[in-house]
Amino acid sequence: MRADFFRPLDICLLAAYLAAIAASLFLLRGARTGTPLLVVNTPDGEFVYPLDTDRTIPAAGALGMSTLVIRDGRASFAQSPCPNKDCLRAAAISRTGEWAACLPNRILIRIESAARPAFDAMTG
Repeated sequence: MRADFFRPLDICLLAAYLAAIAASLFLLRGARTGTPLLVVNTPDGEFVYPLDTDRTIPAAGALGMSTLVIRDGRASFAQSPCPNKDCLRAAAISRTGEWAACLPNRILIRIESAARPAFDAMTG
């Protein structure tokens, strides 16, 4: 291997690429501060629950009542009136960005970070 294989500009570019990759991974992973929140979207509206408190949540959907369970920081469907019961077989969700849904009953659950921005949008 030759001694001039990496020039100073090559090293700077490599460092910039590595920094960009590290920053992307940090941003994609989401903020880990605060208690994660379970956001439940139903035909009746959006409801938010802290993920650190075990509870059973009734959720009214298009076909009837579904039951959601928060246990040990994980949320999942426990009961649903949908025909195929795919939502009951879905894995429990626990990390920011994960979601599960009962499409026939029109219920979506997702995990969001408790650290939300002070504003939703800016107008000019």
